[in-house]
Amino acid sequence: MKEQKTISVLFSGPLPPPLGGMTTYCQDYLRSNLSSEFNIIFCRSNLIKGTYEVKGLCSFVLRCLNSVVMMIVWVWRLICKHPDIAHVHTNSYVGFYKRGILTILARMFGTRTILHVHGAWFDKFYDKSSWFMQRLIRYLLNANSVVVVLSEEWEDFFMDTIGVQSDRLVVIHNSVFLPNVNVTGPIEDSDRLTILFLSLFEKRKGIYELVDVIANRRQLLKKYRFVLAGPKNTEWDIVAKRINQLNLSDSVEMPGPLVEDAKDRAYRESDIYVLQSYAEGMPLGLLEAMSYGLVCITTPVGGIPQVVQDMHNGILIEPGNVDALENTLERLAADPALRDELGKRALETVKMDYNWEKRAEDIKKLYLDIVGASS
Repeated sequence: MKEQKTISVLFSGPLPPPLGGMTTYCQDYLRSNLSSEFNIIFCRSNLIKGTYEVKGLCSFVLRCLNSVVMMIVWVWRLICKHPDIAHVHTNSYVGFYKRGILTILARMFGTRTILHVHGAWFDKFYDKSSWFMQRLIRYLLNANSVVVVLSEEWEDFFMDTIGVQSDRLVVIHNSVFLPNVNVTGPIEDSDRLTILFLSLFEKRKGIYELVDVIANRRQLLKKYRFVLAGPKNTEWDIVAKRINQLNLSDSVEMPGPLVEDAKDRAYRESDIYVLQSYAEGMPLGLLEAMSYGLVCITTPVGGIPQVVQDMHNGILIEPGNVDALENTLERLAADPALRDELGKRALETVKMDYNWEKRAEDIKKLYLDIVGASS
């Protein structure tokens, strides 16, 4: 087997902007100690700035141009660096095909490949594809040395439904860095608790159900203030417009995207995190909230049930159930001991199983196994 420090990894994924789970994961990966143990050759997948800030034809043209430039840079790195491993992060739909081509190119240069799948809608992407495209998806997955998925539920889907070979599938859970315990704790509102939604503004994240609770259950506003944070996209505009029309600006803050210190402060100043999703892989925002000891209200979809056990370290409700969300918030407002207990167990869960120190060791083992198998 090669010496560990000689192993080179050509790593492809996005960095901010845009903001999102896969972006955060790649950013954290580069912050981990893997960079000191392996020769990481980073190849950013979003090379052209402004691609995600424009719409319509301009967006289409910039994305196509970005894809061409990304392919050229990728091949150049393969030729010049001769990496041992190519580790490619992908979502679903068009992005999957583009990243699949990257791994095919890497295999052509004799490089072992890892395709790391993040797409929360991958099941719908596959199910709605034609017979021919399903065969192509299966081929692009099985062409890799390893396919990484985020949970055992996704492993079953990729193996049983898509037909990915079981010996190629590896489960590696998402993880987060634990917050700095030396930083001053949250600034608490003297009258009301703070509910945080910090994610992409899109229907699958359950943002509209949370807005319905705010709009139609006004009695909650005496007990809670709401912070709805995330990148400013079309659906952010829709939510902001409705909040203004309902004259709820005094109880609802919409700060836009939060990163670094601003995100840290938002978590520390909150009491409850809400993510009533319809589809997920293993959401990093949920893990981040748990790492701050917040009570998390979420749903039993994707890999979430592996992380959150109902009434043990969080609360699970069904997607779309507005009444359940309201009742849960009422219960938590009236029971500070329950909030405290659930928050403590959430933090302990992340410390034990979903922190980057543990995850880096899993990835390190994967790299060493792959290179050892090819020696």
